[in-house]
This record gives sequence, C-alpha cells and structure tokens, in this order.
Amino acid sequence: MAHPSRTHPAGYSARRIAACFTATVALVAVLAIDHTAATVHAAQPLGSARLNDGMPLTIAHRGDPASAPENTLPALEAALASGADIVEFDVRLTLDGHAVIVHDELLDRTTNGAGFVAEHTLAELRDLDAGTWYGSAWSGTGIPTLGEFLPLLQRSTARALIELKGVWPEEGLAPLAAQIYRHGVQDRVVVGSFEEETLLELWRAAPSLARAAVVRRLPADPVLFAERVGASTVVTSLRSFEVEPHAVDALHEAGITVVVYTLNNPRLWERAIALGVDAVVTDAPRRHAHWQPAPADA
Repeated sequence: MAHPSRTHPAGYSARRIAACFTATVALVAVLAIDHTAATVHAAQPLGSARLNDGMPLTIAHRGDPASAPENTLPALEAALASGADIVEFDVRLTLDGHAVIVHDELLDRTTNGAGFVAEHTLAELRDLDAGTWYGSAWSGTGIPTLGEFLPLLQRSTARALIELKGVWPEEGLAPLAAQIYRHGVQDRVVVGSFEEETLLELWRAAPSLARAAVVRRLPADPVLFAERVGASTVVTSLRSFEVEPHAVDALHEAGITVVVYTLNNPRLWERAIALGVDAVVTDAPRRHAHWQPAPADA
C-alpha cells in the first residue's frame, strides 16, 4: 500500500475535469441515496479484533496476489474464497471518469500498455492484458472496473477496503459512492486514501460511507487527525505503531479501528497481535490461519 507518486501528466487536471463533467448526474443520484449525509457519522464496517477473540482480522492485499495477478477479478475472487475477512484493492479514475481496479499510476508494470492510467479511456484500458506479466496462463486477463467487482462482493459475506489512488475530485467520488449504494454493500465497505483532500471530498460527497486514513507515519495526534478527515479507520505500518504503541489504545478509546500493512511472516503477525491491532493486511490470505496463535482457551 505504498504511497502513490504525485507526478501528474501535463494537462491532467483540465482533462480530468472535462472528462468527468458528465458524472454530475451521478452526483445528484448519490446525494438522493445518501439522504442522511449531513448528519450521520460513518459506521465502522471493518470490525475489531476485540470482537474476534483478540485475533486481528485478515485483509487480502490487492485480492490474493499469491494465487492470481494482483487487482484482477481472478485475484479478487481468490481472496473471497480464501477465508479472508476483508478484501483490499486499489481504484483509479480513467480519463473518461470510470473507476478501474489497478494499483500503479503507470500501466507499464502490470499490463502490456504504457503511460498513465489517467490518460486512457476505459475503452482503451479494455484492450490491455493485465495477466501475462504474472504468467502465461493468465494471458488475456483484463483490468476490472469497480462495477464488475461489486456484484461479487454483494454475493459474499466479506467486507472490502477500497483504496483510492491519487487525488479524486468530487465528480469522480459521487459515481463511486453511487455504485456502492446501488449494490447494497455500503455497510461492508470502507473507502481509504493517503490523500487528505480525497478523504475530505469523500466526506462531503457521501458522509455516511466509512473512511480510512492511510498514512506512512502516524501524525503527532492520530485521533485528532482521524477526526479531522472523518476517518473511522487508520491504516499504517507496523513500525509506526511500535514506535508509538500508546497510539493503538488512544485510537481504540476513540472508537477508531487500527490496521497495519503488509505483513507476510509469522513473527510480524505475532508483533501485530501483541500490539492489539484490529486487522492485518497480507499478500498471502490463504495462509493467515497458520500465522495466528490459537486463543488461550483453545
């Protein structure tokens, strides 16, 4: 869940605004759906380790990248089948305002395309191969849209942590929120971002959707920070909480869920459990049960 680069292609803002202009209809729709927006505080869909026998919940990072190419429908389906409590994935906006599931700002690493995701239309992205880099068996796997994943989530009992990459304008956030509500999964979804601006825009666009503040390092007062951006979850590295262990209790006392990323070996999981975190992001959700010590009364 590394912080995305802030480098943007020339003309990015003007082109994005022009391309997303037609999404104003969706903004009206989500405001109608989210009719309690002005007064309702976001709920907490992720839950708490304190309600799970003290064991942290498992968050499948970018789907299940140990089973299929990250952030593709096969990886997301594998994560849902893995027994993970929560599926995490990344979403970016296309040039024409569609929400697509892809991590990197550039297409080069995980597709046969090149350049910025934000400079391509959905139709252009549909032509790309997002699987061959992982293995020839995955040739032809495409970049999915948020709308293609939400029905899968709807039919499952899992929850989702959606990380918005980059700075999102309100005209991009409103259609995203509308899709989540339309599929009836708003009580099982948390939308997170590294960008304070995006979190604040989301708060304005759909205040009753739960939000997660994703940070590289804990701010001096993490509770105050979370409250300022309207976040019911704080996501950061294990190291951040080991440097400031009191922050876990402070966040819990404020009713804020604590998540750490991205832990892939038993020793790190044990350290997270000792801190009392609520959930752990991992690249290997199918192995998570082997990394959690049995409860004391087992």
